[in-house]
Amino acid sequence: MFSAGKFWLGLGLSALLVALFFVTVDVEHMLAALSSANYLYIVPAVGLYMIGVVFRTIRWQALLRHIKRVSNRRLFPVVVIGYMANNLLPMRLGEVVRSYYLGEREQVSKTSTLATIFIERVFDALTLLLFVALVALFVPVSGVAEGFSAQWGVPPEILAAALSLPFVAAFIVMLLFSRLPGRTRALAIVVLKPLPDRFPHARAMHIIDYFLAGFAPLSSFRMLALLFALSVPVWAFEVGLFYLVGFSFGFHHIYGNPWHLLAAMVLVTALANIGSSIPSSPGGIGLFELIARETLALLPLAAVARSDAAAFAAVSHFALLLPMIILGQIFLWAGNLSLRKLARAEG
Repeated sequence: MFSAGKFWLGLGLSALLVALFFVTVDVEHMLAALSSANYLYIVPAVGLYMIGVVFRTIRWQALLRHIKRVSNRRLFPVVVIGYMANNLLPMRLGEVVRSYYLGEREQVSKTSTLATIFIERVFDALTLLLFVALVALFVPVSGVAEGFSAQWGVPPEILAAALSLPFVAAFIVMLLFSRLPGRTRALAIVVLKPLPDRFPHARAMHIIDYFLAGFAPLSSFRMLALLFALSVPVWAFEVGLFYLVGFSFGFHHIYGNPWHLLAAMVLVTALANIGSSIPSSPGGIGLFELIARETLALLPLAAVARSDAAAFAAVSHFALLLPMIILGQIFLWAGNLSLRKLARAEG
């Protein structure tokens, strides 16, 4: 599961992105913004985020119900440890850590559990895309798209497609898998049949069966509605974190009204999280800050200096990462575990 090569690759990528973040901003002005911020808002901001984590736990419990009924009290530490691992390990290995830990703790299929986590990630992205679409109905967001297009040399249409189509396609594929498990299994047999005899056909089909079992809840329209209903507060409370951190930097004085500030925070939350969801550096460090900063700086709702946006992005990400790392470590100590042990368990 985990190797020194992956660790150093993730660390190197983080270092590169963080370096890019600092060389493209006025560091002196950024430090001035950091020193003048009102950090009293951070405590309630983190509180809102933790409420969102509770909703994540409730959502995961609903996804796991057909596999095993696990109480939210037992699931919450597993969720926190998984997010802590994502914040510290590269390539989003925290997802694998979470599925392994739950499998060992509750004696359930790790593969089916991993499938439910994949469902979570797709619903997260679709919910954030819905947030962007709703904001775009009332706020001119074309400036952000054109700004990123100019910086990266990619047409806005391709950027929009790259952000949305993979998740839409994944959702459709998961729906097909859940509604047509027999045909999916038959197709898998046809695909695997030409492979040489030394290939573990039986083991591969065993894994596919467990994945299909994990996708089974999506065959219910009621479950789809429930998952979307639970995903909205997950991200609404995270938007609340960004909103309060914005108050720390006086953004409520820069934006013309609180609705414009809210719209900006929704876009920052959505674009930074979707963009940094690509398996890469630990916690998306570097990429998250770059996207959050540029979204604020490019959005035409208010004139936010890039150095102020950079300070805001750094503090927001810190407020997202550090509490989960601390709480996750507490849960590990309480269970007489270590992240290294979990990460290497299936190595």
